Amino acid sequence: MDRERCSVCGADLNAMAAPPDNGFVDENPALRHVDPNNRVELDRFNRRDEAELACGLLRFHRIPCELSSMVIPGLPADTILWVHAEDAELAWALLADMEREAFGKDNDVA
Repeated sequence: MDRERCSVCGADLNAMAAPPDNGFVDENPALRHVDPNNRVELDRFNRRDEAELACGLLRFHRIPCELSSMVIPGLPADTILWVHAEDAELAWALLADMEREAFGKDNDVA
């Protein structure tokens, strides 16, 4: 079987698209925590559900991510999405691809 490689980083795209081996990826504690001494802020979200969706996408691709604590309801605040520093480039590329794809679909409907 031919292996597809990312043109930017050379990652094996077939391995990344493989479904989880057993259970849900959110059940894996290694994907739910990011070392505070070795993390970067990947993005900020106005809505918590958007942040959770982005984090779920990253975890599906085996990229550990963590969200900032929830704020008091009614107060304006951003939810921060953190990843390990070494995963930041790939994580950013995945989110950018999904955003471009979603934006393209929105334009097709209009």
